[in-house]
Amino acid sequence: MTTRERWEQPRPARVCRPRAVFTWFAVMAALSSGCAALAGVREHSRTYWREDMGRVNPATLDAGVQMIIRKHAFRIDRREQSTQELYYESNWVERPVMAEEEVRGVSNARNRFVLRGRALEPEFGGGAVYRIVWELQNEVTTRVGRGWHPAALPEAVREEYRPVYDDLFMEVRTGVRR
Repeated sequence: MTTRERWEQPRPARVCRPRAVFTWFAVMAALSSGCAALAGVREHSRTYWREDMGRVNPATLDAGVQMIIRKHAFRIDRREQSTQELYYESNWVERPVMAEEEVRGVSNARNRFVLRGRALEPEFGGGAVYRIVWELQNEVTTRVGRGWHPAALPEAVREEYRPVYDDLFMEVRTGVRR
């Protein structure tokens, strides 16, 4: 058989493989959405630091908070408790402006921590249990604007408050086991 005869012979029809096409589109969609998500993360700076502290009863949390505010010289400005929610808010503490903030025109900076709890189903034989979330908030004033407003939280400030979070977390965890 010559080359010309081979080319002139009818060829079997190509069968489209739907699974392969679907897989290809799924992979491409995942890659493109992942790239877009990463780009968004780089551009957005959080104005807070949030950590989940786990399940805690109100008495254990209250004892831990009392120890922490004495140790780290904070004051609780607001405390609310209902059957569904628990809320602690510390006083604002002014701090020195970090170098990365000065570049952005920040003139004053302050932080506070907030503890939020949402009630969970009560455990057998136990009282109320809340899922507690720690949040460190950051506000600044700038040379342009006069009022306080949320701004990106510098990593150095987060590390400065880490001992406060760690101490509170340890008090709550050891209080749960007492």
